[in-house]
Amino acid sequence: MATWQQDLLDEIRSALPPGSTVTPYGSASAGSDGVDGWSDLDVRIVLAGSDGADATSLVGVRPWAWQESGDGRVQQLRLVLPDGRRVDVAVEGGRVHMPAPPVDNAMRFDAALAAARLGRGNALIGTHLVLGVLREALVQVMLLVDVAEGTDHHRHGSDLDDRAAEVAELMGAVRHQSSPALARAAYGLYGRWRTELDPTYSPDPSGLDAVIARGTAGAH
Repeated sequence: MATWQQDLLDEIRSALPPGSTVTPYGSASAGSDGVDGWSDLDVRIVLAGSDGADATSLVGVRPWAWQESGDGRVQQLRLVLPDGRRVDVAVEGGRVHMPAPPVDNAMRFDAALAAARLGRGNALIGTHLVLGVLREALVQVMLLVDVAEGTDHHRHGSDLDDRAAEVAELMGAVRHQSSPALARAAYGLYGRWRTELDPTYSPDPSGLDAVIARGTAGAH
């Protein structure tokens, strides 16, 4: 049975510059028997030519969120697409050029990865990632207090200290524990509090919702 991983692999192959190669590895290399709804696509790309490649052209859509790292020889990209597909790319021989990231790119990516880990039953890593999102949510509240009081030095608590209890309540909610819904709730809290601080900010959970929907629906 065809999978989206195979379809996207074919799309990437056809979009690469002439002479470039792409090789799958990981679960997708085993075909449909090796994947489930939470599976991503892992590929190694060797680019030919000096211009590199454009990420949006390779995957056919602007990624919703991503993480980028590298050591000067290999560029590592972890992409989350708007429809919930996830792609890990190791690039050699050149660079895949990314668009300007969304202002909350790191929070989007961590929430999506947390959802996938929790969906697979990996509560340790999933919770670790969720706590990172919630930490940044609390940072937004701390900045709100700074603005309200005109200083970043506070000897005592503030009227917003109850936000800490809201985070604790979220983490303790039985309906969320070890569930992708925990990641969704954490990103929702971050988005709500950041919007209070910066009304021009607009959270976008669409890619995260798509990751969760794809994962819970199973492989297809």
